[in-house]
Amino acid sequence: MFWGLILEPNKRYTQTVEKSFHVSMASLNLSTADDNVVQVMLYYENSSYLLCNLKKSSTWQVPLDLNFQEGTTIAFICHGHGQVHLTGYLIPDEDLDLDEIEEEEEDEQVPQLLDKQSKRKATDSLKNEKNVKRLKQEIEAESSDEDIELDGINEENDSDDSEEDEDSLLNEEETEEDEEDEEKNEQDEEEKKVKIQQKDKKNKQQQKKREDKIIINGKEIKQEKNKGEQQQSEMNVQTDQKKRVVEGGVQIEELKIGNGSFAKNGKFVSVYYVGRLKNGKKFDATTHGDGFKFRLGKGEVIKGWDIGIAGMKVGGKRRITIPPAMAYGTKGSPPVIPGNSTLMFEVELRNVH
Repeated sequence: MFWGLILEPNKRYTQTVEKSFHVSMASLNLSTADDNVVQVMLYYENSSYLLCNLKKSSTWQVPLDLNFQEGTTIAFICHGHGQVHLTGYLIPDEDLDLDEIEEEEEDEQVPQLLDKQSKRKATDSLKNEKNVKRLKQEIEAESSDEDIELDGINEENDSDDSEEDEDSLLNEEETEEDEEDEEKNEQDEEEKKVKIQQKDKKNKQQQKKREDKIIINGKEIKQEKNKGEQQQSEMNVQTDQKKRVVEGGVQIEELKIGNGSFAKNGKFVSVYYVGRLKNGKKFDATTHGDGFKFRLGKGEVIKGWDIGIAGMKVGGKRRITIPPAMAYGTKGSPPVIPGNSTLMFEVELRNVH
C-alpha cells in the first residue's frame, strides 16, 4: 500500500509510527524550489541524520531505503527553499515469501515443458515413419499397375493371334501367295505392335525413374528450401524478440541479454539509465555507484518503467520507448520534460535484491 509525505520548507513533522512503512524516494517539487540546495533531515532518539541533498539544476530526485517499525518516534524536516515529497509503501504484517512461491511454480512447470517436448519429438518421428511407409506403398502400387497393364497387352496379343488363326482357316481357298502376303503383313504388324509396346514400356520406365529422381531431389530441394525458410523465420523471431511493443504501447528493444537473476514485480532492482527526449536531448541519467534503486511494479516510478524493466536479467540492457500516457502525460515534468513527451531510456539492470 502506498505511503507518502509532503514536507514544507523548514517545518518539522513529528510522528509515532502506527503502522510500519518503507521510504523509497525523495523528490524535489521543481515548481516551488530555487537553485539552492535543499537538505532532508531525520530526527531519531535525540540525533539528527542527513538523508539527502536535493538541487533543482542537478539532483532533484534521490532513491532512499529506510524502514520504520511500528511504535518508533521520528521527525522529518527539510531546510531550504522548496517542497519535498517523500514516497514509499506500508510494510504488510505478514511478509509472505513470494519469491519462493514463484520459484516452486517455475520448478513445477519445467517437467511439464520437458514432457511436452519429448511427446512432440515422438509424434514427429512417427509421422516421418508413416510418410516413408506411404511413399514405399505408392511406388510398389505403381510398379504392380504397370505389370497388370503389360499382362493385359499380352492377353490382347494372344486373342489377336487366335482370331488371325480362325481367319486363316476360313480363307483356305485363297492362294498360297496371298496367305504368305497376309502372314508377312501380319508379322510386320505384330513386330510394329511389339516395338510400340517395348517403346512404351521403356518410356514408362524412364518416366518413372525421372519421377523417382524428381521426388528424391524434390525432397532435397524442399528440405533446403524449408531450411532457408526456417533460418529466415528464426531471424524474424529473433528480431521480434529483440524489438517488441508491450502493454500501453511501451516499446522494448533488447540490446543485451543478461544471465543473472530476473527482475520481478515486488523485488528491489538497481539500474543504470540515460533518459532522452524524442529529439535526442538528455534530461536525466544515473551511470555511477550503486545505481538507481526502486521496488518494481509498486508505482514508485513511471508506469512505463514498471512495464519495460520487468523480465530483464542482471547484466542485460534495454532501450525502452515510453509514450506520454505511460510517462508524465499531458502535464509533463516542467521544466525538464514538456507535456505529451515520448521518453526513451537506455537501461542496464545492475542488481536484483
